[in-house]
Amino acid sequence: MAHITRRQFMKQALRTGGSLPFLLTACRNAGSPKIRRQAKVIVLGIDGLDPHLTGRMMRAGELPHLTRLAGSGAFLPLATSNPPQSPVAWSSMATGNNPGRHGLFDFLIRDPATYLPELGILSRGNGLLPSTAFRNPRQCPALWEILAEADIPVTVIRWPVTFPPADISGKMLAGLGVPDIKGELGASAFYTTRATGTAAGQESAVLLDFVGDRAETRIDGPLVRGAGDTRPAAVTLVIKRMPGRKQVQLDIQGTRFLLDERSWSPWVRVTFPINLFKSLSGICRFFLQRADQPLALYLSPIQIDPADPCFPISTPPSYAADLARGLGAFHTQGIPEDTKALMDGHLDEDAFLQMCDTIMREQEDIFYHELENYDHGLLANVFYTTDRIQHIFWGAMDPGHPAFQAAYAARYGDVIRQYYRRMDGHVGAALKKADDQTLLIVCSDHGFSSFRRAVHLNSWLADRGYMRLCSRPDPGDAEGGPLFRYVDWAGTRAYALGLGGVYLNLKGREKQGLVEPAACRKVLENLRQDLTRWVDQESGQGVVRSARTAGELFRGPCLAQAPDLIVGFNRGFRVSWQSALGGTPPMMIEANLGKWTGDHCVDPSLVPGVFFANRKTGRKTCSVLDIAPTILTCFGLRPSMDGRALL
Repeated sequence: MAHITRRQFMKQALRTGGSLPFLLTACRNAGSPKIRRQAKVIVLGIDGLDPHLTGRMMRAGELPHLTRLAGSGAFLPLATSNPPQSPVAWSSMATGNNPGRHGLFDFLIRDPATYLPELGILSRGNGLLPSTAFRNPRQCPALWEILAEADIPVTVIRWPVTFPPADISGKMLAGLGVPDIKGELGASAFYTTRATGTAAGQESAVLLDFVGDRAETRIDGPLVRGAGDTRPAAVTLVIKRMPGRKQVQLDIQGTRFLLDERSWSPWVRVTFPINLFKSLSGICRFFLQRADQPLALYLSPIQIDPADPCFPISTPPSYAADLARGLGAFHTQGIPEDTKALMDGHLDEDAFLQMCDTIMREQEDIFYHELENYDHGLLANVFYTTDRIQHIFWGAMDPGHPAFQAAYAARYGDVIRQYYRRMDGHVGAALKKADDQTLLIVCSDHGFSSFRRAVHLNSWLADRGYMRLCSRPDPGDAEGGPLFRYVDWAGTRAYALGLGGVYLNLKGREKQGLVEPAACRKVLENLRQDLTRWVDQESGQGVVRSARTAGELFRGPCLAQAPDLIVGFNRGFRVSWQSALGGTPPMMIEANLGKWTGDHCVDPSLVPGVFFANRKTGRKTCSVLDIAPTILTCFGLRPSMDGRALL
């Protein structure tokens, strides 16, 4: 969304009778409260911090700073968004509005003209310049835009769905949504002398052909238009074995270094030629998993170089470069923890944890740099590695998980708690910085639950007659025909895409729509009843806790973009990866034996986030919608939003 100045959106509000959700009812107007220009608000966001685990650790004395904060102020479960996904919840927190107003409904959305998935957190722009190549998918202003328009200093670090960053007078480093240098959410590479890992992992595997101890290959970068085709720009990578030593020598554009087995490289800068006059630079890291036969070398996604960004990742544009100059290079990708490489077998758990530790230290360096220099206004910082750690290691704490192994639990069962204790230390630093005039908020977007059973929602729709298949999936196709390969749209009334959304194949909206608009309510009600009666034959448990229509959940100008039905699964169940991308495997439910063992894409009542504050609140319940109005009220602003101030 293009930045809207205060004057512009006030004019829009007047034209619409003052009904815009972000209209400030009292800002600099006669009789309105005076803005408290020296007010201080520090927001420490911790992605995925679970209130149940947090409470247990507090009672055990493991989180002293959060315990102190709760004792002197407030600690409440924070009702998350529906659906309980990070881009939806953090956008609701930032705007104080429901998804029907801010426009974020899922990581994935569908194009009704093709039925194919598109990224919901990364929107392509129409311009040819890097500054116009993408647009922010959020459809209404965030609290920092409102504060900046009121001349209140703001610093926002890594808040999700902030790419491209807002054109504000403060400082912002973009978070979830920042792509790699290819304009993707993160594409790694894996160089090996023998194909390993999962079938899906072979897509990024590059087979090496050694001549003696030397192999020459390439690192692919952004796509460039050539003579009649489009191809990736590339640079040469030379890998040399070192006989008798568990290391290799890597040579890239004149940079030559040795890399030991089981070690990460330092940051390596690579420059991709785009044409005779232009090149793009990025940074990357290598991990040498195995030096001898079969050689296994992981290459991270090529990050946008913060010292010389090819796409805008900060406001002002120099802010990222200033941080890199003072603190060193850092990951810029919105989701830098490469869980896919772990699931594909290209990294193991120890290498993944090393990666996460590096990413966390980078986040900490930036947070403490800004905390030290903080004086007044808003400082909002989101730590996000906690979310990815819980996705991977939650099963190590759950003896009831089908993938649980005692040896694995003994090795990794304390990883999540270690990160919680690490976060508690940062809360302590923020408490130390906060004086009597400072409001300190610690919050998370959602909690967590065990992911034991994978639900093939599209397979269920086919079994119940809502979807028709033109043929059964190939037995060797573990993905079940992704992108609706086997679907006969002429006989399909409903289809699932994303992490819990169901769409009607609506006439006049979808390309091959079947359902008449007048029949929508009846079809949705039948779907709701069938879903909530669904019982897992193996476990005897109900699969779906709730199924709610878009009209029940949302209101606002973006309502038409929402899925027609949002499915909230019971604890232990989650939509499968296959179904999220339009696949229809033979089974309807199967045990989750993968490495992704924890999740939050269930019924939102099961996975609230947390709300801590160093001030008391009279409320017994609170929601992600309440965060923005609470902060704005602290600065003397009275916003018109869906949420209500907590303090």
